[in-house]
Amino acid sequence: MCKKGLAIMLGAAMMLSLAACGGEKAKDPAAEGSGGAQNTAEQGETAQEEPGTPEEGAGAPTGEEIKIPIILTTGANDALDIQMRGIIEDFNKEYQGTYQMEPEYLAGSADDYRSKLKMLNASNSMPALITIANEPAFYELLVENNRLVDVAPYLEEDPEWKGRLMPQGILEFTREDGSIYTIPDPGMSLTGFYYNKELFAQAGISEFPKTWEEFWAACEALKEQNIPALSLHTTETAWCPMLLATSYLGGSEEGRRFMTQQFPDDFQTPEMKAAMEILVKQFSYTTADAVGGTYALAANNFFSGNTAMIANGPWMMPSLKDEDYAQPGFEEKVGYAPFPGNVMIGSAGGWCVTTDQGEDIIEGAITFMKFYSRKEYAQKRAVESGDLSPVVEFPKEEYEKLMPPMKDCVDVSTAVDIVLPNYQTKWDPVIQNDVFGREIPNLISGSITVEEFLKMLNDGAAQYKEDIQ
Repeated sequence: MCKKGLAIMLGAAMMLSLAACGGEKAKDPAAEGSGGAQNTAEQGETAQEEPGTPEEGAGAPTGEEIKIPIILTTGANDALDIQMRGIIEDFNKEYQGTYQMEPEYLAGSADDYRSKLKMLNASNSMPALITIANEPAFYELLVENNRLVDVAPYLEEDPEWKGRLMPQGILEFTREDGSIYTIPDPGMSLTGFYYNKELFAQAGISEFPKTWEEFWAACEALKEQNIPALSLHTTETAWCPMLLATSYLGGSEEGRRFMTQQFPDDFQTPEMKAAMEILVKQFSYTTADAVGGTYALAANNFFSGNTAMIANGPWMMPSLKDEDYAQPGFEEKVGYAPFPGNVMIGSAGGWCVTTDQGEDIIEGAITFMKFYSRKEYAQKRAVESGDLSPVVEFPKEEYEKLMPPMKDCVDVSTAVDIVLPNYQTKWDPVIQNDVFGREIPNLISGSITVEEFLKMLNDGAAQYKEDIQ
């Protein structure tokens, strides 16, 4: 059941990835000139010699135990962070005396993590392993300045390890010259909608809407019962509402074509206009604290039963049955569904090895990533956080043990028609951090029009290109 559906999912995702990567050059055109004074001042990049290949300095270390630094976020009850803690504990037991992962736990959001990396980058003291999937411009600058290890030789040396990794990830992260600077995860999480079945029933809604017409009708029915339909926020690039707008954008062939562009410079298109109108429309069906609110506030509104739906990925599943976040038994009331049109959003995730820590630590980081990619951990991520894979079979004996929304997640992820890329991996940092951060509340309040907002996006894209020249 799962394997056949995953092949469909992977095929859809690969078609998008091929379209996105088809025009890529060895060095992304958007990153040309990124080693200049402007970006060094803004992001702290410094040049460094390229790391050696596995043949140079390879081999099991001897003598003193080697410490491998890594930073993990904490406090959001994210399933992937929780699992990483367990994997680190297992690794440290197995490799005691040789390698030890040395985690630093950072309380805060994804924005705090990225800010911390940029600060450490300025002093050539980044941890050995980092994840920067949602910072494409920063990623390109690190590649340009030889701050990341080309892991392609390591993968070619160990085909068994490479075979455990997400094929879409290998495809997406391989550059035209054959280099790979991100080790893909073994699986991929697909983002959809959590919904409260009890609140749906109060509004006379029997199942999650399958079309956009049905979706807005459901929002109206909930509103008539004084139930805010959607958990929304405007900070942190408006993650939850932008997921919904992105799914609408990707529902058409023209919209999907737009979404394959890396760092687009023209947002004044009919498809983008329609998506931003959808972004604004959502806020007619949300809580009074949504404008100016954080993701954590939006999530809490859903856990508290104040709202009927929230767009997010399966990594949020542990919070549904965590009594620090939700009432006992809350997970039994929750379903998980694709966006209208049977659309979901996913992108290949992974980890980068930095050159800041020296060759022995690089070898240790590679060893840890092989450990991290073991089948038992890939299956654990599939069960607990919906990281599904066509190369690591979902354990059938675990399916019946899953809580209802996770069963839904497995079922809908393996039968999805369209898999879209995460928009945050495609848009430049001026668009994401400056324009979105500053103008989304103004757009929602009506202080600016959709047309004015699209013009600001174009101006932001032009500013980014000017900054990197």
